[in-house]
Amino acid sequence: MTTTMEKLPRARSVAEAKQQLTEHGLTIMEDVLDAEGIARVRAALKRGIEADNANGVQLHGFSFDPDTLNTRVFNLIGKDQVFRDLVQHPAAVELVRYLLDGPFLLSNFSANVTAPGSGAMGMHADQGYVPAPWPSYPLAINVAWALDDFTVENGATRFVPGSHLKDHGPGKASERAQTVPIICKAGSIFVMDGRVWHQTGPNTSGGDTRAGLFAYYVRPFIRPQWNWYLTLAPEVVRGASPLLREMLGYERNPTGDLQTVHSGT
Repeated sequence: MTTTMEKLPRARSVAEAKQQLTEHGLTIMEDVLDAEGIARVRAALKRGIEADNANGVQLHGFSFDPDTLNTRVFNLIGKDQVFRDLVQHPAAVELVRYLLDGPFLLSNFSANVTAPGSGAMGMHADQGYVPAPWPSYPLAINVAWALDDFTVENGATRFVPGSHLKDHGPGKASERAQTVPIICKAGSIFVMDGRVWHQTGPNTSGGDTRAGLFAYYVRPFIRPQWNWYLTLAPEVVRGASPLLREMLGYERNPTGDLQTVHSGT
């Protein structure tokens, strides 16, 4: 079922985005990437898809998708510097620090490209693997980068307003939950509290794909979904900034420095 909000929360500043995250569990910031930036990221994603396909890496038919039409690309951090830059974008990092209230880890960074005819993903919350009841604060945050316009027809992400105030994820009744499409233009980011119930929408367009990148950050006591230690090339780690090393788990944690790792002992 679809419902409407009077107005989707769109922020013109990081300060306004923080207020909207608190109130709605969601905020949209437009024009974070300009046309040149969008083209650069699209080109890097295309190269990543081609490389994974050539190497026999699974791109379709994951258990959480209803069919085999959508393209999923993982380990973006290891694929191109442009992706490593995105997860460190100042606006994104400030919002992550605000919502998670301190240190954090990058749990995953992946792409989802919807294809015409693809169905809707099941309703879920990104921190849904945490048993209920959840605490009164978020454990995770998702920063989504729109590389194409997100429209109702091409599978825009849909969310349930007010779901960030619940202490549990969606159950069977979620099929009847009222959802709102997150409509935004290419170059935007939309940021979701980890408690927000949401899903990839169905792509009912005649021939349009929709590419989005999803940077998933968690509080530092939560194990990341992706094992960066086993999948990143040594040169990527050596070339990483202190901020990136920290969010990948190579620098610090809330209890102190990993000095023995740095010293090789």
